[in-house]
Amino acid sequence: MTNKNIKGFINNSEIKWFLLLGAIGSLIFTFSWLIQEIFKEGYNPLMAPVSSLAIGPFGWIQSLTFIITGILIVLFAFGLFKNSEREYKGVSKWGPILIAICGIGLIGAGCFTTDPMNGFPEGTALVVKNPSFNSMMHQVFSSCLFFGLPLACYVFGNYFAIKRELRWLIYSFFSGIFFLIMFLITSLGFSQVEGLQYYAGLFQRITLIIGFLWIAMLSYHFFKK
Repeated sequence: MTNKNIKGFINNSEIKWFLLLGAIGSLIFTFSWLIQEIFKEGYNPLMAPVSSLAIGPFGWIQSLTFIITGILIVLFAFGLFKNSEREYKGVSKWGPILIAICGIGLIGAGCFTTDPMNGFPEGTALVVKNPSFNSMMHQVFSSCLFFGLPLACYVFGNYFAIKRELRWLIYSFFSGIFFLIMFLITSLGFSQVEGLQYYAGLFQRITLIIGFLWIAMLSYHFFKK
C-alpha cells in the first residue's frame, strides 16, 4: 500500500468517526438536563426552560453542556459534508450546513445566559419585560437550532426520497413537522397563553427530544453505512 493510499485510508476512517459525534452530542445534551433538573433547587421542569438550568449555582454545567454539544454537532456536520462529497451523492450541502448552524447556535447559547423567567428562580415573574443583552443573544442563538433543525429534516428527507429509503423519508419529514408544532406550542406557553404557560417547560423538552433523537438516529445511520 502506498503512502498516498495509507493517508487516504486514515482520513476516511477519521471522517467516519466524525459521523458518530452527532449521536454522542445528542446523548450528552439530553442526559445532562435530565440529571440537572433533578438536583436543581426550586426548579420546576414543567414550567422552566432547559436554558434556565444555567442560572444560579452550578449553572456553568448547563452552559458547558450547550458548548460541548454544539462543538460535537458542528464536527458531525463536517463529517456529513466530507462524506457527501465522497459517498453520499444526492445529499444537498445545505443538509450539513443547517446542522452546523444548529451546532453554532448551541455554542452561542452556552456563551450567553438567559434571564430568569417563568417562575425560576423562585419568585421570578412569569414574563421578562426588559430582557438583558445576554438573554437576547441567547434567544438569537437558540433560534438557530429551532429553525435550522426542521429545515435540515426537510433537506435530508429529500435525500432519502432520492435513495428510496421510505422509512427514513417518513421519519425525517414527520420529525421536522412535529418539532415545529411542539416549538410553536412551547412558544405559546412561554408567551403565557392561558392553559399552556404552566407546561411550557414540558413542551420544550418534548421538542428537544424529537429534534435530538433525529440527530442521533441520523448520526448512527450514516456511521454504520
